[in-house]
Amino acid sequence: MGLGSWIKNISVTTDPVAAQPASTPNQPPTKRQIYQNRFNHGPNLGAMFVLEKWICDGPFGEKAKGTSELDAVKSCRKQHGESKAKEIFEDHWRNWMQDDDWKWLREHGVTAVRAPVGYWMVNNGAFADNTPFEKYAKIYSNAWNIFKECVLTKADQYGIAVLVDLHGLPGGANEQDHSGTCLGKADLWESTKNQNQAFEVLQFLAEDIKPFDNVCGLQILNEAPFDTGPEGASKPQQEFYLKAMQKIRQVNMEIPLVISDAWDLPQWVEFVKRQESRWPPNDPQSMGVIIDTHVYKCFSDDDKNKPPEHLVNDVDNAVMDAPEVDILVGEFSCVLDGQSWDKHHNQTSREDVVRWYGQKEMAHFFHRTRAGCYFWTYKFLHGRGGEWDFREMTDKGAIPNVKVQHNRDHDFFTQEFQRRFHDKVGQHAGYWQSVDPNRDWEVWRFQEGFTQGWNDSAAFDAFDNSEIGRLAAWIKSRENQHIKERGYSDLTWTYGHGFRQAVFEFIDAKRQ
Repeated sequence: MGLGSWIKNISVTTDPVAAQPASTPNQPPTKRQIYQNRFNHGPNLGAMFVLEKWICDGPFGEKAKGTSELDAVKSCRKQHGESKAKEIFEDHWRNWMQDDDWKWLREHGVTAVRAPVGYWMVNNGAFADNTPFEKYAKIYSNAWNIFKECVLTKADQYGIAVLVDLHGLPGGANEQDHSGTCLGKADLWESTKNQNQAFEVLQFLAEDIKPFDNVCGLQILNEAPFDTGPEGASKPQQEFYLKAMQKIRQVNMEIPLVISDAWDLPQWVEFVKRQESRWPPNDPQSMGVIIDTHVYKCFSDDDKNKPPEHLVNDVDNAVMDAPEVDILVGEFSCVLDGQSWDKHHNQTSREDVVRWYGQKEMAHFFHRTRAGCYFWTYKFLHGRGGEWDFREMTDKGAIPNVKVQHNRDHDFFTQEFQRRFHDKVGQHAGYWQSVDPNRDWEVWRFQEGFTQGWNDSAAFDAFDNSEIGRLAAWIKSRENQHIKERGYSDLTWTYGHGFRQAVFEFIDAKRQ
C-alpha cells in the first residue's frame, strides 16, 4: 500500500451526503423521476458484460482454464489473437440482447433490467491499468460505447429502465468468479489503491450516465461478503460506501445509489437509518440509498435440509418490513437445491411447486421491496436454464406479469379518491381522538399527505401504468416540502402516514 494511495483514500470524508430530493416541490414527477422512483421489476442481464461460463461459454473457447471474465478474454486472445478476440467479444455484446428480446420484455410487463458491468470495460477499458485486465484493455476499447448503445439507449426505446450494477470492482468485492477473476480473493477491502480506483470508476459512471433518463440507479458493488462489527455493519464496508457516495455526489446528486447488504439486511437497514437520523426531524433528508438484498433458498445447509413446501412458506419472511428505508431484491430465482427436492414426497408436481414459489416471491417483493426486484437471470446461451431462466419461468407462470394495464378513466379515480379519502381520514381521526380526545391531532396533515400521495400515484400511473416504488425517499422529499410550507410539529409524521396509505389505496383501486 503506497503512502500516496493511503493519503488519497483517507482524505475522502465519511460524512453522509444528502441526495437531491426525489421529487420537485409543487410539481408532478418528470419522466426521469418516474423511472428512478417507480416499482421496477425484471431480470438481470447476466453474462452480457460480466461473463459467467455457466450462463454463456461462447467467448471462452475450449482451452479456458477458469470460469471468469478474465479467463475468457485471456483464452480468447491466446487462441484467436487480439483483433479477432475483440471482434468475438463485441459480437457477443451486440447480440446478447436484440430487438426481439426487448420487445418480449416489454410485452411481459418488465419495467427495468439490472445490468452487471465490470470496471475493466467502463470508459472503454480506461480503468484497466495496473489490474489483471491491463493486457486486454484494447479488446474493451469499444465496450462502454456498446453498453450505452445496446443497453441504455435500446432499453429506453422500449420504456424500460436500467439499474447499472458495478458487479466487478478492482481487486474484487468478493471471492467469486462473477467479480471478474478466479483468484479467490476479495482485495477491495484492504487495498486503498483498489478502493481509489473503484471511486474513480463510480464517479465516471455517475457522470456519464446522467444524460439517460431511464437509468433508475447505480449499484456501488455486488454481494459484499458477510462481515459484522461492533456497530453491526462492518467498519470497512461502511467507510467504503460513505466514501463512494461522497465521490459520486460530487458529480451526480440525483441518481439513486444501491449498496449490498452483505447477506445481513437488518444491519444495513440500521446503518442507513442511523446515517439519515443525523439530519434534524424538521429537515428530513435522504442519502438516496437503496439496500440490495439477494434472496436464494438453494445454497445454505439450513435451506437444503428443508422440503420445498417449507421453503415456499418461508418466502413471507424473506425480506424484513422496513418502511423507513428503500430496499430492492437485486437477485432471486426459482431454484431449490436437489437435497430439498429429495424431501418432496407429496402429490404436487415439481412444476406446480416452482410456479407457486415464484408467484409467492413476486407477491412478497411487491409489498416489501417497493424499490424493485430482479430475477437471476434473463437467458442462457444454450437452450433454457430451467429455474434460473427468467423467460422460462415467465412462460410457465412462475413469474407473473405484475404490471397492470387498465382502462380506468379520470372520473373513476376521482370517485375512488373521494370514497377512500373519507374512509381513511375518518379512521385516522377516530383512532387518535380515542387515544386523547382533548388533543389537536392536526388531522389536516394526514389529509394533505393522503391527497398528495393520491395525486402522485395518478401521475405515475399516467406514465405507462407505473406505480410509486422508492417510497422512503419520495415521501421524505414531499414531507420536506410540507414542512417548509406548513411548519413542523411532532405530528408531522402523519403527513407521511397519509401519503403511504394513499399510494396503496390507489394501487388497490386500479387493480380491483
